[in-house]
Amino acid sequence: MENITGTKISAITNGMRVKNSDRTTLSIMLHDVVFENQRAIFDLVQLRHIGSASALLRVLFEAHIKGVWLYLCATEKQVSQLKKDSIKSTIKPKKSIHLTEMINAIEKEMPHLNGALKKFKENHWKGLNSLTHSGIMQFSYTFSGGKMTKKYSSEYSNSILEFSERFAIMSLGEVGKIAENINIISARPKTL
Repeated sequence: MENITGTKISAITNGMRVKNSDRTTLSIMLHDVVFENQRAIFDLVQLRHIGSASALLRVLFEAHIKGVWLYLCATEKQVSQLKKDSIKSTIKPKKSIHLTEMINAIEKEMPHLNGALKKFKENHWKGLNSLTHSGIMQFSYTFSGGKMTKKYSSEYSNSILEFSERFAIMSLGEVGKIAENINIISARPKTL
C-alpha cells in the first residue's frame, strides 16, 4: 500500500517559496510536523506497530492547532516565545499557554468552524493523551489462557490512517494560504 497523500504533500511542498518572517516560517514548520507524522503513522500502521502509530496522533493534532494559531492569532511576543519553546498565555501571562486557549483564539478568527475544533478536543483529548502517555487505551493486548495476543482491528488501523490524512490535508490547506500559493491551495483535497 502506498501513502499517496503523504507522497503528494511532499512533492507539492518541497522547494516552495515563502515570505521570510518568523511567523510564516515557524507556522509552516509546525504544519510540516503534521506532514512528517502523517507519513510516520502510515509507515507504522503498515508495519503493524499500531500502538506507536496511535501515540503520534496527539502530536499531529497539536502541531496542526499550533501552526494555525501561530499564523492567525499569536502576538509578536508569542512568536518570539515559540523560538524559546516557552509560549505564555495572553489570559494569564505568567503561565504557559494551553491548547484550549489556542483553539478558542482560532475559532474566534475562523467563526465558520462553528466550534468544531473545541468539540473535537472535548471528544478526543482524553483518548489522545492516553495513547501518547501509555494510558489504558495504549494497552492493546488480550490475555487468554496465559497467552498474549494483539487485538487491533483493521477498522481501528484505518481510523488512525484517516485521522492523520485528514489533518495533513487540513494543514496543507493552511500552508497554501500562508505561502499564498494557489497550486497548493487548489491541490487539496480533491487532487490528493
